[in-house]
Amino acid sequence: MIGAGLGGLVLAGMLHRQGVKIAVYEAEASADARTQGGLLDLHEHSGQRALHDLGLYEAFLALVRPGEDAKRVVDCQGTVLLDRPGDLATARPEVDRGELRRMLLDALPPDVVRWGHKVASVRKTGCSRHAVAFGNGSAVETMLLVGADGAWSRARTALAAYEKELFARSCPVAHLSASNLARFFGPDAPMSVVDLFANG
Repeated sequence: MIGAGLGGLVLAGMLHRQGVKIAVYEAEASADARTQGGLLDLHEHSGQRALHDLGLYEAFLALVRPGEDAKRVVDCQGTVLLDRPGDLATARPEVDRGELRRMLLDALPPDVVRWGHKVASVRKTGCSRHAVAFGNGSAVETMLLVGADGAWSRARTALAAYEKELFARSCPVAHLSASNLARFFGPDAPMSVVDLFANG
């Protein structure tokens, strides 16, 4: 898999829990190489469901920031034009993106994410196989390539036959059963990961 964003880490966690061997290749030098953005809200039917499946829901609740959806708008004189308090009982709690990413990373063995691996090229090497070359001179060949490396994905470019049909617009990612993946590919299948939710 290419990329250690939120989506890629969720998928990596699902596969790991099913005993599938997986490697996540991430361009950043380390987990702390840059800040990860601000707050995001997790919906019950998608993000929260995934965390339940990963066994991380209780850990997530400890990171939640109640009332962070509060809004206040003032004019240039400081007159309050809108003052909406936060909803402490919201079904879509706010969480810091960096803290959420750290929680997902900590749930994986330390050797799963390979830091400092910026994709230089991706090419097909045979039926359903791809070779990925990295800027640091290393390379890997995989039977399953997951493109989770954000807006400028090199993996999606390599999968150009599917790009127009599947990636022309933003779209929700369906709930994925890791057990079905494990049954299909087998627990010992080599896999490479590309950052799925880098900008999500």
